[in-house]
Amino acid sequence: LAHVILRGSTNEYGKNVPNFYYDDVLDTIEHYEKMGLENPFIDIDTNHDNSGKRYLEQIRIVRQTLINRDWNEKINKVARGFMIESYLEDGRQDAPDVYGKSITDPCLGWAKTEELVREIHDTLSKK
Repeated sequence: LAHVILRGSTNEYGKNVPNFYYDDVLDTIEHYEKMGLENPFIDIDTNHDNSGKRYLEQIRIVRQTLINRDWNEKINKVARGFMIESYLEDGRQDAPDVYGKSITDPCLGWAKTEELVREIHDTLSKK
């Protein structure tokens, strides 16, 4: 039994290298298959290096992953979760001037998070 969180990375030049794309997920699944794991599980981190810390990209990453699940049975079986960076207000701030806005990583606000979670639920419920 195992799980992995695909968070992306930053290369030696400081460039974000996402790893949530179709081929990246299939490569991870292939790795799992070679290891003979019983119940592999992939979680997609929709923020951090996968989004380049552009918090609104989280919505696109979730949608793309849901499409990838439809296109490939292996991805549908193994890609089973999202990490969505969320807080009360959209974005981030350097000083705590706005209550409920992150002072660390940029986040989706509560309204967008709720909408996205409902979209995920609605999409998966239709299957």
